[in-house]
Amino acid sequence: MAGENWRRLADYVVARRVALGMRDRRALAAATGVTERTLGKLENGQRVSASTLGAIENQLGWAPGSCRRILAGGEPLAGPAPSGDQQASDSTLEYLASTPGLPPEVVRGLIALAKNWREVEAGAEEESDADRRRA
Repeated sequence: MAGENWRRLADYVVARRVALGMRDRRALAAATGVTERTLGKLENGQRVSASTLGAIENQLGWAPGSCRRILAGGEPLAGPAPSGDQQASDSTLEYLASTPGLPPEVVRGLIALAKNWREVEAGAEEESDADRRRA
């Protein structure tokens, strides 16, 4: 059961990191001062220290104790806005990441789908602009 709780936390951390625009853990490591190796352990469902959880909560914009709430089967609480330059770049992605009741793997899939859709849409706009300039 403990392993499942840590895997659940891992899913939440990854989904929130992605929603904040940090595609890989290097960005989160740089923002928190937590090593990539330790973040890798957390994102793979392994136990990490309470100080690591605190740094992660702060950077992900969760209230203190949110990681423990997730481990106990609850949901993270909103805290102060994430520090540093990594802000949620899109309100839709922020909404997806914070929707209660959605399994974390569904959240990750929806976020990836939304980002992919936006990238395709942006590419189509660029092509359209180029076509107008040629005309």
